Amino acid sequence: MSGSTLRAILALVIAAHGAGHVLLLVPCLGLAEWGQSARSWLLTGILGDGPTRLIGSLLWLAVIAGFVAAGIGLLGQHAWWRTFAVASAAVSLFALFLFARGGDPQPLLSAAAMDLVVVATLLLVRWPSVDLVGA
Repeated sequence: MSGSTLRAILALVIAAHGAGHVLLLVPCLGLAEWGQSARSWLLTGILGDGPTRLIGSLLWLAVIAGFVAAGIGLLGQHAWWRTFAVASAAVSLFALFLFARGGDPQPLLSAAAMDLVVVATLLLVRWPSVDLVGA
């Protein structure tokens, strides 16, 4: 597989993972209720529902934007894509921890697993190499 093909596939996977966080954003915005909680086991009792939803919305928007930017950065062969991907995964894991409450746990576990894969491959395994994907 060529570097450009691998780069395109990885960029699509990273951006799609970010876009998948819309499933967690929509309940925080109050647009739909489809099993994911807009309530935080930690924040809702302290801050109330409105501020908690705002914090959740901002966190999920940051994750979505960060992963999509990482995918675009990878396509453009910009070195910062790795930083955006790892930072987005870290924010996602933090938000998943804060908003893990009731509902179907499968989407949360899948998102967390993908976040851990991103962190492990980029930081621990150091894959893909710059030589392989050009950035």
